[in-house]
Formats: sequence, C-alpha cells, structure tokens
Amino acid sequence: MPIQVLPDDIVNKIAAGEVIERPSSVVKELLENSIDAGARAVEVEIAGGGTRAIRVADDGCGIGRDELALALRRHATSKIGRYEDVLGIASYGFRGEALPSIAAVSRLSITSRTADSATAWSIACQQGRCGEPRAAAANPGTTIAVEELFAAVPARRKFLKSEQTEARRIIDEVTAQALANPGVAMSLVTDGRDVLRYRPGTQAERAAEVLGRELFDTMVAFDHGQRPVRAFGYASQPEHLWPRRREQLVFVNGRRVSDKLVHAAVYQAYGPALQGRHPAYLVFVDISPRDVDVNVHPAKSQVRFRDESLVFNTVRAAVNRALFSDAAVVLEGEPSAGVPGYQPRPAPAAGPVEAALHSVRELFTAPYGPAAPLPAGEAVQPVVAYWQAHSSYILAETKTGIIIIDQHAAHERVLYEDLLRSRGARQAQQLLFPLNLELTAAELAVFEQYRPVFEGLGFDIKRFSGRTVVVEGLPAEAGVEADGAAIIRGILADLAETAATAEEPAARVARSFACRAAVKAGQPLTAAEMGRLVDRLFATSSPYLDPHGRPAVIKLSLDDLDRRFGRS
Repeated sequence: MPIQVLPDDIVNKIAAGEVIERPSSVVKELLENSIDAGARAVEVEIAGGGTRAIRVADDGCGIGRDELALALRRHATSKIGRYEDVLGIASYGFRGEALPSIAAVSRLSITSRTADSATAWSIACQQGRCGEPRAAAANPGTTIAVEELFAAVPARRKFLKSEQTEARRIIDEVTAQALANPGVAMSLVTDGRDVLRYRPGTQAERAAEVLGRELFDTMVAFDHGQRPVRAFGYASQPEHLWPRRREQLVFVNGRRVSDKLVHAAVYQAYGPALQGRHPAYLVFVDISPRDVDVNVHPAKSQVRFRDESLVFNTVRAAVNRALFSDAAVVLEGEPSAGVPGYQPRPAPAAGPVEAALHSVRELFTAPYGPAAPLPAGEAVQPVVAYWQAHSSYILAETKTGIIIIDQHAAHERVLYEDLLRSRGARQAQQLLFPLNLELTAAELAVFEQYRPVFEGLGFDIKRFSGRTVVVEGLPAEAGVEADGAAIIRGILADLAETAATAEEPAARVARSFACRAAVKAGQPLTAAEMGRLVDRLFATSSPYLDPHGRPAVIKLSLDDLDRRFGRS
C-alpha cells in the first residue's frame, strides 16, 4: 500500500479511540469541560449505560454563537494559547480533542447560551459532520447531548461491557468528579431513575456523602505541606483497616489519577500497623502546575512528578502524623518501586515446640500439586485422629499416605455447593437485629442488578431510603456470629470487579459468599469440627478444588514420605 494522507473522518475516529474509550470517557470529558466553564451545578442523564444517550447540562459561562462550530474542530481550545502554557496547566481540558472526538463517533448536539446573550444557540453533528448554528431557547450555560455512541464503529461497541457495567463506570466517574469539586452540585439520572444527587458543601461534607457516613466516620483527616506540595484528605484509622481494598482515590490538582507513587506512600505511612490489611483513603495532592506533567496519557489518567521524592515524603508524612499523633516517627527512606508494602512485626524466638513445627512444615514445602481423586477404597480412614497445623490445615491419614486439607478452601467448597443446591427454595435466617447499611452509589447499582439473585439464595435485603438498605436475614450458612456488613459489601465488590465473566450470576454470588462466610485460616477447630468439615467436603461434587479453582486437598503418599526421609 502506498503512503497516503488519511481522510479526516478516519483521522478523527482514530483520535477518538485515544480519548473516548467507553461511555464513562464521554461523561468524564464533558464534566471536566463544565467545571472549567465555572459551573456551579451539573446534571448528567444517561440511557442504556450511556450507549443510547448521554446528556450533560451545566450553568457555566456558555459558548457564543461564533465559537460553537470552532469548539468542534480538533485542537481548538480556550485553555492554552502557546506551548509554554502546556507546562503550567491549571485547567482540566486543554488539548481541544474531547468534543470533536465525541462527535466523530456519535450523534452530538450542543445548546449553549452566554450570560450576556438573550438567545441560546444550538449546533448538531452526525458522525463528525456538523451543521450550522441555529437559534434556540435555553438558560445560560451549556447542554451537550450524545446519542448512538459508537453506532458507526461497531468494532468499538463489541468491546463494551453490559449496560449495567457501563452505567457503574459512569457512576464512578461522577462520584470522582464530585469528590474533587465539593462546591459544585452534581446529579446523575440513569434510565429515568435518580442515582446521585450531591448538594454543594465542604470537602468533609462531600466526602461523607459520597463514601457514606459509616465509612467516613472510621477515617482520620490529614493535611500537611505547603507550596510547592501539599497533601490532604482522609485515611482509615489503624483499627479500621479492611481485608481487601476499598475506596482508594488519588487526586492531583483536582484530577483523579492512578499513581503508584502516592499509593505506596500511603501504605508505608501505616508501617507495621497494616498487618496485611488495607486502608481506605482519599488523597488530594496540590502541587505547582509546573512541577507535574499531566500530558502523559491522552485521557489524563496518569501524571509525572518533577520531584517524586518530595511528593512521596509529603504524602507519607501527612498520613503518618495524622494516624499516630505528634509522637509518631515519620518513616524515612526513598520511594519504593511503586508497590505498597510494610515492615512485618519481628517473629518471636523459636522454642523447641516452634522448631519442631517448623521442621514439619518444611517437610511439606515440596511443590506437590492439588490432589488427584483418591482411588477406590482410598477414603479417609473411618476412625482417624485429625491434627490441625497452624490453625489453618487439617491433616488426616489415608490407607496409603496422608492428606492435607486447607480448612478455608474446604469450607468454601462446602458452602458454595450447599448454597447453590437449595437456591430458589431456601428461606433466609433472620437476624436478631436488622442491619442498616448505607451503600455507595456504585454498590447500590450492583445490588439493584443482582437483587433477584440475592433473594433466591436466601438473603433478605430491602431498600429503605436513599442509598440505605436493611439486611434482615442471611443464608443460614453464614452462622450466627457472621459480620453481615462485611459479607454484603464484599460480595458487592466482587460482583463489580467480575461483571464481564460469563459465569451465571447465582454462582458468582455463591462463590463470593462462601469465601467470606467460610472458616478462616488461623481459626482453631475442635476434633469434632474438623471431622464434620472433612465429611462434608468429601460429600461435595469436587472436594479437591475450592470454588476459585485453587487446591483444597493435597495428597502425600507413603512413597512420597519415604523418598523425603531417604527410605527409598
């Protein structure tokens, strides 16, 4: 093929692919334009997860008639006028690619009115071809409507997820913009239903509203540093850490970014207090625009700092001092390679018993895979003494060797199959005291999508008001001492992360529930409890793997043991 200059429509579609990845990208760009326009209130409406329609209306400064057509040309922007301006960007958008990129892959219309104009003006585009501005009726501000997103590029549409998943991404984007701009009222309507409605307020008020009072009240505020770098925000108190990652958001000069340096700084601020758990946090970094490069990624989701050590140490000191008071020693050292970590507590000195257990543990560190199904007649011995190693593994004798059972994985398999076996016919085990949960907007969207599945598996959860749900009952397998809040939130988080899988919804909910309700590693069991668990495990359809596909049972034959002890 000879070298040729590409037609404008192809160039625009290629450019759109760099900026507009999915419906949430459209919402992000339009929200940023509204904020840059000085809006004090922004309304977002979507239909079909944003693929059918997106509408963003603001009360900002508006666009004059003579600039409407210009706004839809590539590299046309009011944010910069010379290259030096790029080195000190203080606004969200500046490339002038958002509107023409959106127009290239959708049917777009803009209706806008400036404060000094008696008339609004409107312009319409169809897959990049724009008409002439026409007079319209509208309040001061700008309304942009996007329809049939990616209709002319079906190859892009097939990479989108379900409407519910795309809608959740939009909820996440609006939530992030709301956190970064607490003085701006924001609302989101999805398929005619109110999902978010934030009033203007302080940073603390907005954070509490977005995260929910339950989570926010377990966090501590921090604020440290001064020009050129200041870090402020909120982080989980050391006694309120989580077994998995929850809300962890980083903003640099008002932009939500994905930055390993800041994440690593937060984790190191906790030091040994983490003990393998995770904090929730909102970190806002204010830095001189000339000390940060926001032009790293077309979607502006990453940044590059001129002085990484200064940013790292400022964030770490801010969080560390807030968590551990003035008596805390601020941790020293250079930034890690971007991987959050902590220094574990020193292990106690090994006595004779610990040394013996260590020797036994070392015996079983050979890379044996998951156990193959036991041959006929090779069941666990009817009368057997169980030994629980390290409160995590159950050892049992077979006719030709021993098996080692991961108690958590085994219980997961049991609960998973029990829950699925009786779905649709089970009744929830009612809680003694109903549990009120204030969900985040994203959690609520997942719950609404899977509500029939929860009901069929024995969950009794009802909508109350706003984002609050009332948990009145859980599957009996949860046990009377179960942490219902942790189970529900954990399941919702798993469902949000794995929405693209083809696995049936009931199986996904059951697997997540089983993981959270199962007996944990490190939990002592009596001999009777171990016996019941082993019996129930080998009554399942697949006792050798947990619901995630990981080994639940490892078999060591006598030949294996003889070889390790030099007998063969």
